[in-house]
Amino acid sequence: MEHIFRAYDIRGIFNKEFYAENAATIGTAFGTYLGGEGKVLVGMDSRVTSPIIERAFCSGLASTGIDVYSTGIVPIPVANFKTMKGDFKAGAYITASHNPPEYNGIRFRRGDGTGYTDENEEIKKIFFSGKFKTAKWNRVGGLFTISPESTLKEYEEYLLPKFSPERSLKVIIDSGNGTASLTSPYLFRKLGFDVRTLNAQPDGTFPGRPNEPKEENLKDLMLSVREMKSDFGIAYDGDADRVVFIDDLGRVVQNEKIGIIAAREILREKGSGTVVANVECSSIVEEEISRAGGEVARVRVGDVFVCDAIKRYSAIFAMETSAHYFYPDFYYFDDPLVVSLKLAEILSKKGKKLSQMADEISSYPKVHENYSCKDSIKFRVIEKIIEKFMARGYRIDITDGARVEFDDGWALLRASNTTPLIRATVEAKNEKRLREFTRMVRNIFEDAKREV
Repeated sequence: MEHIFRAYDIRGIFNKEFYAENAATIGTAFGTYLGGEGKVLVGMDSRVTSPIIERAFCSGLASTGIDVYSTGIVPIPVANFKTMKGDFKAGAYITASHNPPEYNGIRFRRGDGTGYTDENEEIKKIFFSGKFKTAKWNRVGGLFTISPESTLKEYEEYLLPKFSPERSLKVIIDSGNGTASLTSPYLFRKLGFDVRTLNAQPDGTFPGRPNEPKEENLKDLMLSVREMKSDFGIAYDGDADRVVFIDDLGRVVQNEKIGIIAAREILREKGSGTVVANVECSSIVEEEISRAGGEVARVRVGDVFVCDAIKRYSAIFAMETSAHYFYPDFYYFDDPLVVSLKLAEILSKKGKKLSQMADEISSYPKVHENYSCKDSIKFRVIEKIIEKFMARGYRIDITDGARVEFDDGWALLRASNTTPLIRATVEAKNEKRLREFTRMVRNIFEDAKREV
């Protein structure tokens, strides 16, 4: 049971690892953490099991004295927006993000719409302690409903005036049968874009394609962009917090390149500023952002940690390799629709194709590897890896695991929070050096594992 409590959410296979009764108890633990008073907004994605979990969770939450407002199926950025704008003490969202349809879970939100970090551990402790603060029978909280239509309308009215494209573009939007189908096509059309859609009906079984928007799942979109001679394509995950872009040649654009294009435009307007990027982002981020007059702050992997860093550095933009993008001028949390509309606006004004803009930015070869390592030793293995690289004189960033800087590349080793693995990412300026660095990293891991 404990394994479903992760660094920034709760997630598991429904009716195998995560049950409706767990959702009710988690709601009670959350309400206890909040002190049993105030208002909480709850939204959910389009998964088959989301309504079951939502009702159980809301009941447990209300039993502590919290007034619970359910806004139904909306994208997670929309629920975050409503939490921020609606004078709510906190928020929660029922989702398993980009996981397959049999999974589901819960994410907690602060009153400004950003995700919990250390607070998640406190809620976990309350859950397992069983020490709940419940209200007397006549002091329980109310269960209220806010229609998803009104929440979506409020979000739309906030966003639309902030964009001013100069010409129409042909766009294909693949919502992946998720909640983005409730927002993205409509807002693009209202701004004058020529929109075609794929998988545009919410369906919690995700019949059109696997939920995660990665290249092997986007072949239909890539082909459609080429055949229909579209300017670009957009693909979202199920709860609409991740977005991947396809250029006019039908190629997936590296996530960091999208972030660089967006950040450079902000730097052009502001002149300077800090861009936050997680430790797994390519070194092209530093190269391009410094060239544009900005600075880069590296932070640990996870959108919730990026939100905290945005506040800490007063950042003008933030990105993650996992296709999360943040525009702090709008709000602190990530919203893929904002970066989608911003990219469309930039392309409408630049007179350049997305393929041209992407190809103007360097591309470095990168590999990802998973090394088997028991949960009982994996963090000690990371410590030993750090020792070994430091003994060789390499510069180490321990913000999140160990990021090792080479003269013409880098490597990141992180212990998985959820599986008995150490994950390695290696990048180099050329394929030859990539093979050398990857071999070195693998050998140092094996040596460290044997010595622990």
